[in-house]
Amino acid sequence: MLSIILSIAGGFTAVLIGGWLFTNSMEHISHRYRLGGSFVGAVISPVLTSLPELIVFLVALLVYGGVSGEEVAVGTVIGEPFVVSTIIYPIIFLVAIIGFRRGSRNDLVLEVGRELILPFIVVITLYPTVLLPALLGIGVIRYVIATALFIAYLVYVGLMRGKEGVVIEDVEELRFIKLARFNEDVALALQVITSVLLLYVGSKYLVSGVVYLSRMLSIDTMGLSIIIVPTATVLPESITAIIWTLGNRDTMAVAALIGEKVLYSTIYPALALVLTSWSLTYEAIISVITVETVSVAMLYHVLRGRLTWDVGLIGLVGYAIYIIALI
Repeated sequence: MLSIILSIAGGFTAVLIGGWLFTNSMEHISHRYRLGGSFVGAVISPVLTSLPELIVFLVALLVYGGVSGEEVAVGTVIGEPFVVSTIIYPIIFLVAIIGFRRGSRNDLVLEVGRELILPFIVVITLYPTVLLPALLGIGVIRYVIATALFIAYLVYVGLMRGKEGVVIEDVEELRFIKLARFNEDVALALQVITSVLLLYVGSKYLVSGVVYLSRMLSIDTMGLSIIIVPTATVLPESITAIIWTLGNRDTMAVAALIGEKVLYSTIYPALALVLTSWSLTYEAIISVITVETVSVAMLYHVLRGRLTWDVGLIGLVGYAIYIIALI
C-alpha cells in the first residue's frame, strides 16, 4: 500500500513541477509571437497546459495497455472537463474572495468578455458526442465522430484567431535563466527538455498507482481515474487561472479553463475514439452530464458578462453526486 501511495504522490509531484516549468517556457515562446490575450487564454494556453493529460493518456495506452490502461486513458479524457467544472470553478471563486479582501480585485464576480461565448457553445454542442459511440454500439461511427471533432477544433481555432484581444506584456522570468548563465535560448531549451521528462516520468508512476489502487480497493478503474488523474494534471491551467483571477484578469482566467474544455470536447476525444475501444461506464456518463449542466449555466452568465458564485455551487453538487455514485 505504501508503494502505491508513493507512486501516486511522486507522480503527482513530478507532473505538477513539469507542468509548471513547461507552462512558463511556453509563455515565453508565445510572447515572442505577440498573440492577443483571448487567443492565448482560450487556445494557446490549453494546448500547452494539457500536455500532462496527453502524456498520461499515451502512457496508459502504450506503456500499460490492456483493459486497465485503456480505462485510465479514457477516464483521463472524460475526467479533465469534469474536474474543471466541479472543483476548479469553486476554487476560482474562492480565490476571487481572497483577491477582493487583499484589494487586488474590485468585486466578487468574474467580469468576462463576450468573445468567450464561442468556446462555451463549442463545449455544450460537441462534448455530448463522446457518448454516442458507446450508446449506439456502432464501430464505424467512432471514426466519423473523431474526424468531425478534429475538423471542428480547426474551425474553432480559426474563429478565435480573429478574437485575439490585448497582447499580454507581463511574462515571468524563465526558471532556468540563471542556470544557463542568462542565455535565454539555452535556458528555454533546457527548461522544455526537463519539463517533458518530468511529465513523462510523473505520468508513468501516476498511472501505475491508479491502476494498482483500483485493483486493491475493487473500484472501477475508469471511475477512479476520472477523479485522481485529472486532479493532478489539471493543476497547470488551474494555477494559471488562479493567478489571473487574483490579478483581476477575469477573461483570461475563464478563457484558460473553458479553452481546456474545448480541447477535451474535440481533439482528445477524437484521439481516444481512434486509439481505444471507447467503452464508457455509468460514472463517465454522470460526469458528462455534470459538465454539460455547469457549461450551460456558465454560458448564461457569459452572455450577461458576469459569472457569479452559483456556478461553483452547481459544480460542487455535481461532484458530490458523482462521489456517491462511485462509492
